[in-house]
Amino acid sequence: MKSFIKYYNEIKPSYQNKLDLTKKFQEIPDLFSESVSKLLENIYGEDKVDRKLIESYIGFVPDKEPYFKLKKELINFLGEDWTDSDLPSILEKMAKAAYARYKHIIEDHDRTETFRME
Repeated sequence: MKSFIKYYNEIKPSYQNKLDLTKKFQEIPDLFSESVSKLLENIYGEDKVDRKLIESYIGFVPDKEPYFKLKKELINFLGEDWTDSDLPSILEKMAKAAYARYKHIIEDHDRTETFRME
């Protein structure tokens, strides 16, 4: 089984920092897809990965675990790496981090709105 954790560890600090700085929950889906695209670019090389196209194949889904969805085209591109590596679990970690931030912003926003009403 292949492991891509090295590539994840390269982008993780920047990804986590960007998540922490995000103030609007609407920005999280783009940040998630951009970061996954960057991860894939690091793994496969810039010449093999069209970042904008790849970003359009990745969706953040906050309503249901694993909190992300990939289009069939991307799964086909990933091929064996999708079925025989730690890539799915890495994307799941990234999606869970995005979801945690998403939930924090939503709950914080709800609290802020409550206090404004008084």
